[in-house]
Amino acid sequence: MHNAPSVSYPVGRCAFQRWLYLAFTLMASAAWCTWALLQGLRVSLWLSACCLVLAVVLGWREWRLPLMTLTWDGRVWCLHGASNQINDQLGAIDVCLDVQKALLLKWQPSSDKLGASMRWLWLGHERSPAHWEDLRRAVYARTSRQ
Repeated sequence: MHNAPSVSYPVGRCAFQRWLYLAFTLMASAAWCTWALLQGLRVSLWLSACCLVLAVVLGWREWRLPLMTLTWDGRVWCLHGASNQINDQLGAIDVCLDVQKALLLKWQPSSDKLGASMRWLWLGHERSPAHWEDLRRAVYARTSRQ
């Protein structure tokens, strides 16, 4: 079996992720409004409103993470930060969601000595269409998993 080609791909601000965030926010808000109309004002309603606002803020914060680049050199994966806030990290990926034009990957750093932790990475076709197929080949290459 041949190895997948080397590829670098931008990570972050995926259109599919944006649509999911918007859809879940609208559905949760509609459910809360319906509940508020049917139940009246209660403590549990205000507590759930706080939870909804917290979820929306955390989702927005996650969506606004800095841009990064995921690189496959034929042997290992590396995550590069676009700024000096994120050090380059070697690691492994697992595909959690594949909808053909978007991927949700679980990034697990090889070492925890740099203070790096597991991350969720959204990759969308629209970020670099010319390299999308190469990225998918690299993600699904079985030679990279041991």
